[in-house]
Amino acid sequence: MSDFKVRIKNTEIIIEKLKARRKALSPNSEEIKKAFIQTGMLITNQAKLNIRRHGLIDTGRLINSLRWEFYKRGTIQGIQIGSFGVPYAAFWEFGFHGTMPVRAHNRLITRAFGRPLSQAKVTRIRAHMRRRDQEAKPYLKPAYELHKERIAQFFIENI
Repeated sequence: MSDFKVRIKNTEIIIEKLKARRKALSPNSEEIKKAFIQTGMLITNQAKLNIRRHGLIDTGRLINSLRWEFYKRGTIQGIQIGSFGVPYAAFWEFGFHGTMPVRAHNRLITRAFGRPLSQAKVTRIRAHMRRRDQEAKPYLKPAYELHKERIAQFFIENI
């Protein structure tokens, strides 16, 4: 049986490169943050296009609420992307089938039986339950699904 030996020269350089690579893989590294920033911007912009495509713009509140931000929970770090501060965002993303409460409110009546009234009338509407069948019109999940290979590429390129 013959002996087989391998000599590796310049091990200091290899060790330094491995240490640098380990730093690049830490969650706080600039490389990881750059990939997260690229991911957040890509998904947010695609979700805004999806909102326009579904015709979900009435006041602009939903589309303007879309944002991404860094988060840290214990040892887990990442980004979260969503519609913050808009309670009906989940209705569009996931749909809703059921009943929901409607608060008491005033209604301004300007037409009756298809004809305009000579003088508008304010009517008090009591609180009641309303049945709602809202089909889902997702905008966030399709944005991720469309670009998931590209997102993986962000991390591969930056690490």
